[in-house]
Amino acid sequence: MGSPKVGRTMGKQRICRRRFSGPFAAVLVAAVLAVVVFSNLFAQYPIDTRGSPNKEDRAAISNQELDAGNSVAKPNGAFQGTMPAVGEGGMTTAAPSQGGRSTGGSEPAEKQFPLEYQEGEETTTKSGLVQYTKCTPGTGTTICDLSNQRYDICELCGDARTIGHSSTVMYFPQSLASSGEEWSIPAQSRKSLPWIKKVTVESQNSSQLEPSCTSRHAIPAIVFALGGFTGNVWHDFSDVLVPLFLTAHQFDRDVQLLITNNQPWFIKKYSAIFSRLTRHAIIDFDADNKVRCYPQVIVGLRSHRDLGIDPNSMPQNYTMTDFRLFVREAYGLPAPEMDIPYKANKDDPEKKPRIMLIDRGKTRRFMNMPDVIQGLEWFGFEVVKADPRMDSNLDEFVPLVDSCDAIMGVHGAGLTNMVFLRSGAVLVHIVPYGIEFMASGFYGTPAMDMGLRHVQYSISRDESTLLDKYGENHTVIKDPEAIRKSGWEKVGEFYMTKQDIELNMTRFGPSLLKAIEFIT
Repeated sequence: MGSPKVGRTMGKQRICRRRFSGPFAAVLVAAVLAVVVFSNLFAQYPIDTRGSPNKEDRAAISNQELDAGNSVAKPNGAFQGTMPAVGEGGMTTAAPSQGGRSTGGSEPAEKQFPLEYQEGEETTTKSGLVQYTKCTPGTGTTICDLSNQRYDICELCGDARTIGHSSTVMYFPQSLASSGEEWSIPAQSRKSLPWIKKVTVESQNSSQLEPSCTSRHAIPAIVFALGGFTGNVWHDFSDVLVPLFLTAHQFDRDVQLLITNNQPWFIKKYSAIFSRLTRHAIIDFDADNKVRCYPQVIVGLRSHRDLGIDPNSMPQNYTMTDFRLFVREAYGLPAPEMDIPYKANKDDPEKKPRIMLIDRGKTRRFMNMPDVIQGLEWFGFEVVKADPRMDSNLDEFVPLVDSCDAIMGVHGAGLTNMVFLRSGAVLVHIVPYGIEFMASGFYGTPAMDMGLRHVQYSISRDESTLLDKYGENHTVIKDPEAIRKSGWEKVGEFYMTKQDIELNMTRFGPSLLKAIEFIT
């Protein structure tokens, strides 16, 4: 027999085992169930398709907001944010939390779309909307296409990770045998400009360490640059907005835009257009300190020609008419079948066709503006004089353009506002002396491609102030083709910068009659 002290100790141990064995078993069963539940959760959001998640990835999955249509539960069980629901017409509304009430209806687009740049704002897919169809990586295809004269583009299908603060996008192909490659591309549609911000695209091989995802998304992303010639409305549309439409519209607003070389004024000015291209937060790529993981990333913007679209170059067969109608929809303008204002109101005997006259500020001005206005009125127009500047409030200016049957102005960026006209409206295009060669490509062809009428009037040398400045024997007057061959700088200097116009309303009259014929 053992000592009484040892016996008492063993007795206490048996009592402890009896007291705690039951609760311990219950805890063990609960733990097993928890493992099963969470294993199903992690199966929905795999950390890494090429191997087991590392420690950092496991930490990230528990802390980050997962962009796959689910909110992340806080420790107290409350949902982080509201779950999106679908309203009429595919618009999104905030679903009420338990115990709350739904007010019904759809949120206005401007409330869905945050205009300011947001770091850390995550996106969610919308249950019930047209969902993103996962792209299928091709075999032996080129990741980056540098062959186009206008733009470079990289299309990464699969595991793509953006690292904004280093201007890098990493791609991890399904094939582990893939050799590592690297491209540095200007992420805009005018790649010839040396100051366009470049983004590095790296195709990783199996030996390279993968950065841990700190933000996962179930939607594609587009990385592109602003800058360049933006600030000139023609370049705003030709270099950015049309190419962005070509690249992003296919995703039906379920795409995230990551912008390098950000220009906050640009996003603000064209907020209505951006809100029709994406329903998700716009990311300032340069300031983004996250590693964002996407199933597809496009770096760069497609572009076909100046302010133009080639329908045969896109699977979706987009046209410039599609783009104009898309822009009109973004600003809530009347439907495509609506007549131009004069035809829509021709039963009113007092109604006159309305023409917007673009008043240029510094170059290529009408030196006889009062005579021009008087002449337009004599021909039967109601004249709306406009001076569209970079800081114009488009929410106010666009409806004014829509109320007009025609836009008239000297060759220049202000004519780009024709994108807000109705089908069948007229662009009256005054072409300065010496630049006839560029008139059609810049405005004539785009106008007709958008379903508008185009009336071109090329001024004579007698209507140009260059004649008085240089005399009839100067090369600028005698041989514009020689100036053209000397390079764009000389063309810009003489014909674009130093030239103003004294419009001969008598000579111009037949062009106005043609415009009236189109309208009436």
